[in-house]
Amino acid sequence: MPLSRMPKLGALRAFEAAARRGSFKDAAQELSVTPGAISQQIKMLEDDLGVALFVRKTRAIHLTPAGQQLQPTLSDAFLQIRQVVDDVRPKATPTLRISSTNALISKWLLPRLHLFTTDHPEVQVHIDSQQSLGDGAEPDADIEIRYANAPPKDMHVELLHRELMLVVASPEVLDTYNVTSAEDLRNAPILHDTHFVHAGSISSWELWAQHAGLPDVVDLSKAVRFERPPGGQIVDAAIAGVGIAICGSLLTHSALADGRLVCPFGPILESERDYYLCCSRGRESEPHIRDFLSWARREAAVVSTLQAMREASDRPSLPGKEG
Repeated sequence: MPLSRMPKLGALRAFEAAARRGSFKDAAQELSVTPGAISQQIKMLEDDLGVALFVRKTRAIHLTPAGQQLQPTLSDAFLQIRQVVDDVRPKATPTLRISSTNALISKWLLPRLHLFTTDHPEVQVHIDSQQSLGDGAEPDADIEIRYANAPPKDMHVELLHRELMLVVASPEVLDTYNVTSAEDLRNAPILHDTHFVHAGSISSWELWAQHAGLPDVVDLSKAVRFERPPGGQIVDAAIAGVGIAICGSLLTHSALADGRLVCPFGPILESERDYYLCCSRGRESEPHIRDFLSWARREAAVVSTLQAMREASDRPSLPGKEG
């Protein structure tokens, strides 16, 4: 049996929306037309089919048996059309521009970024590497990862990691210079980050030596010096076996985890600076930004406690501030 002529698509859409929503007015809002236009389209469909589809009352409409027969099939058909159109239409690719220091990007973010991109293949990640991040927001960045004394103002801020400072060295350097305790630093090559100072004047090595109870154990006049700002170079030098350094826990975690570096002894100190995830206020709820913030916090959590550093250094206890 040959199929009959199809009614006009606009009339079928008007009927389906009105039948599904139970209202000409609501159907008109959905289709961005007037209630009168919906009524006219449905009257044209009824005339075309030769049957009434609605029982019209003063404040309500009800489907007739013919309308009840037609509505489910039409609703399913329009839903399938919308779904296949969505499948065919190219998806908008969200971009995520992440800005931070060269050191943080190379030592912490990039070694694990594949874990985020694998879980979120729809997000196109752009990396904006900076020598340092100033106090002002990077205008093109969706997310900034800042290393600062306090949370930046006028931004949405989430703590990424409370930084710890620890002695690190390659296993080869420790063996070569027979370093088994803090006292042995007197005869070992030292790497000195001149950029990082505490309380405005004291260096990391000087502060560490005070906490270790060995104020003269390190001679910084003989150290290999890394001038302002050293970035991740001091970590690379420690891995390469140039000497023994004091470095941050976040930048050294990957090397500690795979054995390229070890933390031979304490004390391990809390830094005056911490790492913060920052974005413009109101943007933290955007799906790709929200997903990255959540992922980054989970990744950093493994080194975010003193206990994690105890395990890395294999020490029973740690001097320094508890928190």
